[in-house]
This record gives sequence, structure tokens and C-alpha cells, in this order.
Amino acid sequence: MHSLLEFARTLTPDLGPEGILKSVLRTIMGKGLITEGFAYLSLKEESLERRYRLLSRSGFRGIELPTVLTFEMIEAWMITPPEKTRFTLPIFDSEQQEIIGFLGFGKSLSPETDISTEQNYLESLSLLTGIALTNADLFEAEKQRERFEVELRLAREIQESLLPQSVPEIKGLSFTAFSRQSELVGGDYYDIIKLSDQRVLVAIADVVGKGISAAILMSSLQASLRALVTLLRSGQIGLKEMVEDLNRLVFESTTSARYITAVFAVVDAGAGNITSIVCGHPRPIICATNGNYSELPTNGIPLGVLGKYDFQPTITSFADGDYCAFYTDGLSEAISGGKMIGEKGVEVFLKSIEAKGRSSLALEEAIFRGSDLLVSDDVTLVIVRKQAEFA
Repeated sequence: MHSLLEFARTLTPDLGPEGILKSVLRTIMGKGLITEGFAYLSLKEESLERRYRLLSRSGFRGIELPTVLTFEMIEAWMITPPEKTRFTLPIFDSEQQEIIGFLGFGKSLSPETDISTEQNYLESLSLLTGIALTNADLFEAEKQRERFEVELRLAREIQESLLPQSVPEIKGLSFTAFSRQSELVGGDYYDIIKLSDQRVLVAIADVVGKGISAAILMSSLQASLRALVTLLRSGQIGLKEMVEDLNRLVFESTTSARYITAVFAVVDAGAGNITSIVCGHPRPIICATNGNYSELPTNGIPLGVLGKYDFQPTITSFADGDYCAFYTDGLSEAISGGKMIGEKGVEVFLKSIEAKGRSSLALEEAIFRGSDLLVSDDVTLVIVRKQAEFA
């Protein structure tokens, strides 16, 4: 009992499963004056068939010990151990349901020492080892979770830094925007980029899916857009060419299962219009000063679906006092009264919160705390208002 208690103190989770099983192997070999032994540890595989890999061996020269054993082979060895093996010791998990380790030992150097007959000791040792291995797995899983959360928080900080930290000053226009991810990182993106004193590019996008993979694709889109905006600003390309280049880049860098819905709009305060391309995205809503609502037309497919597509921009009037709301489907797919609110529901919501006069924080508060909306996806909302005092 004293030996078991002393040994139990050494089986700390930080040893890891491999260290624990090797420690048990050495302990039994030392106590029994045994020079030959081997240890197998269960492989962590998503498979119906449990398999075991050879973790350690000492002696057994000329004996073939497979690198990997199946559960059926382990069962057979428990009945008929391999050549020169004096006895075997299966290690069960803490619930005594599955074999997670397997030890085999040769003969003792001392004729008077036969540890294989100490059944109570071996069973107790096996139980302690099983508990220690289970705890080690939990300990490692917790460490991985903590590392993953640290990486996710860092990824979130990086992703948030990619979003506009401030909005540009464009005479005749004002902007309100926010983006909230449903997870630590997500696939929503927006940008507001000054093209001239009177023109601004508004972009909003939603990468299919959530989490890190969506965030990586979103950051790639942002980098590509920023590179192409320089050409758009100088007049070397138009909105059509910019979107077609973005589409090609997304298509070439992703699989067919990955695509991006997006809206790209050049808002011209001087001309009083919006030139836009809506790529399979929820259509932005324009609220006129008379209270009428209209939508920018959909005129393109999501980015990345086809390598080549003829995107055709449309021009929509944008008069003094109007505002245009760009949003992702996290808002239109919000639940109210047991149903998705849809695009019409977004119009009703915008009316209810008087979006024209809301700050970014107030808009976010209105969606997540000041309404009955149940939101389960990333939500991004950008509102551009044409100021009536512009001349």
C-alpha cells in the first residue's frame, strides 16, 4: 500500500500519457527485477476501431513487436501473450470501460521474485494508471483549449484592427457603422475608403461559414481590396474591373465550397448617386426623405463561385436627406416572433430605431438589447447619410 501511494504521487498530469505509461513500465520492471518489457498506448483517432502504438520496449530481442496493434490483437495477447512474455497488464480508463494502455513483461532475474502473482498490487496499479492517464488527457485538453483561446483572442484583435478604426471625412456624407462577430472571430467585413473629397467606396462582405477559416478569407479579401483601391482612386480601373479582379483572386485562392457575398458601392456626394455592384448579398436599403424605402439591385453572383463573370454596375439616385443601409444576413436572418425578419423586417427595424440619427454604439445596442431580435450570426451594419446641407 505504501508503494502504491508513493507511486501515485509521481503520476502527475504534466507527465503526459507517454510519460505516465513509461513510468509505470519502469516501476514494475524495477520492483520485479525484470529486464524485458514493452508498452502500448492507445492512439487518439476518430475511428471505430481502437488501435495502439508501441510506446516503449526493452529487451525481447528477436521478437517482433508490431508498431501498431488493433484491439483484437490486444485481446488475443491477453489470452496468449507473445513469446518470452511472462505476463501482461491491460490499463483501463478511469471508468473501466476501455483499454487505453497495454504492458507486457518478461521473466524476473530472481527466481524468488514473481510479481505476476501479486494480483491485488497489479490491479491497483492498473487502476491508478488508468486514472492518471485520463487526468493527463483532460489536462492536455485544457492546455490546448487555453492555447486556442489565446490564439483566438489574438486573431480577434488582428481582425478588429482590419476594420476601419475611424471613418473618412467626406463633405456631404456621414457614416455610422459597427460589426459584431457571433464567435471570437468571424467572416463579416466592411470598409469605408475615401476616393476623393466627394467620393467614397463602401464595401461590405460576408464570407460563407464562421470562425477562423472565414476570418482568414476575410483578411485576404481586405488585403486584395486595399491593393486595388489605389488603382480605382487613380482612375486606372473602374468599379467593374475592381470587382472582377477581386472575384478572380477569391476564386483562385479558395475551394468551390468557399465564396463571399459582398456589396461594393461608390457613393458620390457631388453627383448625388451611388454606383454599386451587389454580389449575391442582401440588397442595401435606401430610405428617402419622404419615408419611402427602395433597394439597390442585385447585379452579380457571390465572389469566388466562377473564375470569370461579367459584373455590371448600376447607378442609383442618392438625394439630400436620404440614407443607405448596408448590412449582412446576420441581421435579415434574425428571429422575431419565431420567424426570420427578412429584408422587409430590416426596413421595419430601421424605421423603428430611426437609423438616421443613431450612433454606432446606439445602433448596436438597439439590435442586441433594445429589440426582440434573436441574432445567431455575425452582424454588420453600415449607414451612409447624404446630408441635406451639402452644396
